[in-house]
Amino acid sequence: LHDGAQNRLVSVVMMLGIAERSLQGEGAQTVEQLRRAQEAATEALSALRRTVHDIYPPILDELGLEGALASLAGRSAVPCTLEAVGVGRVPAAVESATYFIVAEALSNVSKHSAANRAAVRVRRRHDVLEVAVEDDGVGGAVERPGGGYAGIRKRLEAFEGAMTLTSPPGGPTVLRTELPCGS
Repeated sequence: LHDGAQNRLVSVVMMLGIAERSLQGEGAQTVEQLRRAQEAATEALSALRRTVHDIYPPILDELGLEGALASLAGRSAVPCTLEAVGVGRVPAAVESATYFIVAEALSNVSKHSAANRAAVRVRRRHDVLEVAVEDDGVGGAVERPGGGYAGIRKRLEAFEGAMTLTSPPGGPTVLRTELPCGS
């Protein structure tokens, strides 16, 4: 997507812009049609870039999984530590899923937990990537249809992964996930 379709759309946008400039003063209707085509191609390019980002965030290429998770922890609204043990390289789809799972979990911590701190632990055990996100907040988190935890479960199910959520009243809340990651 990134190298193929995106580059072709950039070329289309540029060619339409050149055609529009060369037809200035020729025919207002033709110029307007070219302008609309250029706007449509620009919108398609923006949508494609969002899709590429949503499938595989560029930060994973730049920093790897551990670096990307460290960035998430560092940007968290609630102070957050990261412990990563023996993660190494895992398939790109697993990296992407893990990144989005941790991002959603930390979003839930900041929005709902009233926590003072959070911790993310990632460990590779044989062919399974284990992720735990814990906070010291008020607890009482539940999985609701259409909510963040349901989205995490759905993402995990695509990999035949597993999730447990423990969140007694008074806390702590602990989300544990397991993602098969191959050898």
